This record gives sequence, C-alpha cells and structure tokens, in this order.
Amino acid sequence: MWSRPHHENATTPPRRAPWARAGVALVLLGTTLGAGLLGGCAAPTDTGPAKDRGYSFWPQFPAEPRVQFLVSYRYSSDITPAQSRFDDLIYGKDSGVLPINKPYGVEFWNGRIYVCDIKNPGVVVLDLAKKQTRVMRTNGLGGMQQPTDIAIAEDGTKYVADAVRGVVFVFDANERHTRSFGRDGFKPVGVAVDGDRLYVSDFTSNRVLIMDRADGTVIGEIGEPGGEDGQFVRPLGVGTTPSGDVVVGDVIRCRLQVFGPSGELLNAVGQIGDTAGSFVRPKHLDVDEDGLIYVVDASFNNVQVFNEKGQVLMFFGSSGTHPGAMDLPAGLAISETGLEYFKPYIHPAFQAERLIFVTNQFGANKVSVYAMGQLAEGFTTDDIISVVPSAEPSGEPVPGVIPLEDVLPGEPETPAETPAETTGEPAADGDGA
Repeated sequence: MWSRPHHENATTPPRRAPWARAGVALVLLGTTLGAGLLGGCAAPTDTGPAKDRGYSFWPQFPAEPRVQFLVSYRYSSDITPAQSRFDDLIYGKDSGVLPINKPYGVEFWNGRIYVCDIKNPGVVVLDLAKKQTRVMRTNGLGGMQQPTDIAIAEDGTKYVADAVRGVVFVFDANERHTRSFGRDGFKPVGVAVDGDRLYVSDFTSNRVLIMDRADGTVIGEIGEPGGEDGQFVRPLGVGTTPSGDVVVGDVIRCRLQVFGPSGELLNAVGQIGDTAGSFVRPKHLDVDEDGLIYVVDASFNNVQVFNEKGQVLMFFGSSGTHPGAMDLPAGLAISETGLEYFKPYIHPAFQAERLIFVTNQFGANKVSVYAMGQLAEGFTTDDIISVVPSAEPSGEPVPGVIPLEDVLPGEPETPAETPAETTGEPAADGDGA
C-alpha cells in the first residue's frame, strides 16, 4: 500500500541479519519492568493510560529516539467499549468479538484503520472515532475473497486488490461497493493512488499497471518481466512520492526501484542479503510527506527507512516479546494525520509527527501503531530512558541507526551467509503474496 497524502519461496528461514537484532530501547514508567512488557502488547486487554505501560523506542539509547511504539490491536474488543455484565450473561462473554486473523495491506483514513485480512473475505475497519469495528465487503456472487492491499484517495474512495479474484474492488467514502476493475489473467497484489491514477502491482504480467482510477482503463505500464533494473520478477509494494514518482518493491529480486510518472527508471537499490539496505522478504511500502521511503521486511521483522536517494537511514522493529515486536510483518502505511487518537500512548518527552501502521501475520500485535518524531523541546534522552536496553541472548546490542558511511557509497559487503534467492510465488507464509 502506498497512497498520498494520507499520508512477498524459501522453505528454510534465512539467517537473521546481525544488524536486525533488537536495537530497541525499552522504557518503563509507573510500573515494574515485567508488567510493562506484558501490558504493552497483550490483546485483548484494557489499553489503559500511557503512564501504566511500557515504552519502546528506536534507535537504541543513547541515540535520540525517532520512532516510538504506541499500541497494537488484535481483536475488535481492543477498541470497542467493554460489555456490561448483563450483556455477558445474555449474549456470552466473547459474543461479537471479531479477531484479526492474518492481516496484510493496511491504510488509515478519517480516524479509521482499514486492514486487509486474507483469512476474511472483506476489509476489517477499526473505527477509532466511533469505537466500532465492522467489515467492508461486497455482496453476492463474485465477491471479495482474499484482499491483499488497500489504497485510499483524498476523496475517500477506496481501492482493494484481491489477488484470488483478480479484481480491484472500489468503495466510496461511505464504504459502499460501487464498481470493480478486472481483466483476464489479472493478479493484483499492491495498489497506490496518486491524483487520477491508480497504480497496481500485477503478479501475472510482472508489471505495474497504470489505470484511470475512475473506470479502470489501463493507460500505461511500468517495467517488464526480467531480472535487470527496470524489470520485475514479482512486484509487490507500490507507491508514489510527493513529486509523483513511483516506487516499486520486488519481493523476489529484493530490489527497490523508482520510476518517473511515465515509467522511466530513475533509481534502483537493494539486493538479497543481511546488511543494511538489503532485503530478504520485502513486502509493502509507503512514503511520507518528506519523501522518506519505508519498507517492511517479513524476514528481518523490521522496517527500513530510506531517503529519496535510496540511502538507508535507520530501521525499527525486531522479533521478540517486547512492546512493538514484529512477527512476519506484511503491511505498512504512513499517515500525517490522526495523532489525536493516540495521544494517551505518546511519551511526554517525545514529539510525535506522523503515524506508522504495520500489520503482523503472526503473534499478538496484528496491527501495530508507531509514531515517527523526535525529542520534544526542552527534553533529553535522560527524560526518555530509565531502563538500559540489552541485546538478545545471542548477540550484542545494535543501534537502530545505521551510519551512512558504513553502507554507502557502493554496495553493501557480501554477507558471510546470503540466503538463497528463490523463484516462483513469494508465499512461504502460505498466502500467495
């Protein structure tokens, strides 16, 4: 997913990149360490005030924090008001609780988190403003089967890619299904909106189709099948920059490519590997209003952040049980609005500037929310940190920020163990995308 301004066959898991270890500062205020870690991720639970919860920051102390984990969702009950005891007696204690099973693409718009659940023939809508949960779906034959991504235009029109049905479903601002775009042999897995254009990553043609978002007419193509720059093996994540360029991630080639609006190749970075700026299973991506590119990797269990030149700036996220841990992440979305809904979770010494949504196909943190920002004026890292972070038992602490001089210029050094490149469908997690 990638839309402005709202701003996936290895059978053996690859060796974990050494730079992708924890790299997280765990901070605790107003409670014990154990309680803070449990309180930060468990679901469904009472979310509680921020002072009773643990905090996670990236990069690791003593560097100044740039990303804070805020909260995660797993069930509809995480945002809806608790039932009364009378309702429990009448309807049952777990009545009406909708789980998020295997989330993929995600988007945020107008106080609502839209989650493509590939185990649910519809898009789960977590309405934070109304404290409601519902499913946006189609009716009758030929309906939605496996939504993989969603993009939302400024007017609220929603475009949902269904790789199994071979259709892009269109919903209006009120979540009513209005039309569908499809063609023979079509397998849409990623979508992005920019102006009147709809960009669709197609696993069948191994191209990015440029459509008129009003009627689905194909008005152009980006890339072609192949293993060279300007070509794709399996294009998945797609989006546009503030200047209108198109960024595409190839899940098999582990390559991030930037094209002009007409399809000319402008830049290409990344390769399979375990160094900063490399990938193993890059999934969806997004771009913020400053032009920073965020790419989620299901193998590294993190998100890498690149500047507009393709230089890796930092990463956040890691596997584990701490607040903000990732477990086979797939979807990612950036929002420049909506901070008011998460104010109770933001550390008082941290100035949040935008929201980052990441979906995880396993674990308790099915939809995790982070904030990108910086230290608030008048505060220091001493106001943030109270627990010195430690590395995983198997490794040393690794800062979240990777100095550019360590990886640029030129290609990252060849790792001692490079995961074998794979072919075919990127579906080691069983989802087909």
